Amino acid sequence: PIMEKRRRARINESLSQLKTLILDALKKDSSRHSKLEKADILEMTVKHLRNLQRAQMTAALSTDPSVLGKYRAGFSECMNEVTRFLST
Repeated sequence: PIMEKRRRARINESLSQLKTLILDALKKDSSRHSKLEKADILEMTVKHLRNLQRAQMTAALSTDPSVLGKYRAGFSECMNEVTRFLST
């Protein structure tokens, strides 16, 4: 079906763009990574985003120490909500 073909083309185009973006962000030589599998591209992207989040949290903590308290309070509230949900 043509709809499936278009959907796959969109996925592949997005993965190609993601590959270019992630290799640039990680300062990797794209010619050496021309045969990356789709799963590799997604894994590299997830790892990079996690590193960015960690760096963002570290920067926030260094500029405003109250951020850690707010983070812990939010985490606690989330745990309590999950516990309430699971106990019903």
